Amino acid sequence: MTDEKGAPLWTSLFGERREARTPPAPWYKKERGAWKGLSWPLPACDEEPWEARHYVALDVETTGLYAETGKIVEIALVRFFFDEEGALSEEDRFSTLINPNTDIPAQASRIHGITNEDVSNAPLFKDIASKIASVCDHRVIVGHNVLFDIGFLEKEFLRTGIEGGFQECADTFGMAKLAFPSMPSYNLGKLAFAVGLQSDAQHRALGDTLTCMRLFAASIRALTNKC
Repeated sequence: MTDEKGAPLWTSLFGERREARTPPAPWYKKERGAWKGLSWPLPACDEEPWEARHYVALDVETTGLYAETGKIVEIALVRFFFDEEGALSEEDRFSTLINPNTDIPAQASRIHGITNEDVSNAPLFKDIASKIASVCDHRVIVGHNVLFDIGFLEKEFLRTGIEGGFQECADTFGMAKLAFPSMPSYNLGKLAFAVGLQSDAQHRALGDTLTCMRLFAASIRALTNKC
């Protein structure tokens, strides 16, 4: 969920000062337990070609802005790769509502439309944690403002006592800022439309995830030309 500048919609909803945000890096790697932003072109122009790697696009809908106190209420994961001709190929997808075991604030429901009633019979995170870890195993996690989504995911894994093992992620917001500079909006849906991509982004996890996957492919192809 992102605003016109690509920041999570939660920032405007809860009044966070957007100017204080650190500009997103296009790529991150885990070093000593913390995410370190990498400058382009290191992520895609190193010894391992990006076309040969495997990815999983991620999006979560949550109860609030902060992973320390908020919970995930919906998650979508789409695994994808690039075939021998470089075409984007979707492997499979996993999407589910999640019971946060707490009330969903009205402010949050106004953004993503998910209510307490919707998640009342959904699984708890601990019930699907192993499935999520398996889907993400040894893959680059891809998201739009990915540290927001992966921050919530890591906190949920920490609460369950299960190791998520995330080591590398790519941010389509940071990538798009480099690949398509001076765009009028870096909102996921509007950006996808502006660069001619099919957009399913409607502030629900699966639609945003599919749009993010397509934006990643378009961005990395444009940036590879700059290697």
